[in-house]
Amino acid sequence: MQGRTVALGLSVRVREISLGGMSVETAEPFELNSVHQFNLTLGDGATIELTGRVLRSARVAPEGHPVHFVSGIQFIDDESDVAEIIQKAKTEN
Repeated sequence: MQGRTVALGLSVRVREISLGGMSVETAEPFELNSVHQFNLTLGDGATIELTGRVLRSARVAPEGHPVHFVSGIQFIDDESDVAEIIQKAKTEN
């Protein structure tokens, strides 16, 4: 699942997602405790906007690959929206 932050325009790749939050990869780090809106695009082209708080952000530099950052985001949206995203993602795989 791919997406962007609304205000920063930063591309994100969703690594994992659950009812409580998600893990994302980005080219730039997020500031801890900052709140961002994420516009996520599902495999069928549908989009949804979610809001989340950054709980962690770590620099990852695997040998032979570009440096990127993995961040943990806690959702502060309605859980029913997140449940819908997860269900759609499961049916697409």
